[in-house]
Amino acid sequence: MSAVALGLPGMPVRPVAARRASRRIQVGSVAVGGDAPVSVQSMTTTRTSDIGATL
Repeated sequence: MSAVALGLPGMPVRPVAARRASRRIQVGSVAVGGDAPVSVQSMTTTRTSDIGATL
């Protein structure tokens, strides 16, 4: 398989800025920042078993 030229100009390569290092802290039992995984918390006023209403 070979590439097909579409006649479009190439996109310029933008330099990627280095990310600022952050420190890891504990919020209750949840780690935030540093190399901790992303944590998401949400709230709903409906019963989560009622999928239609919750959505």
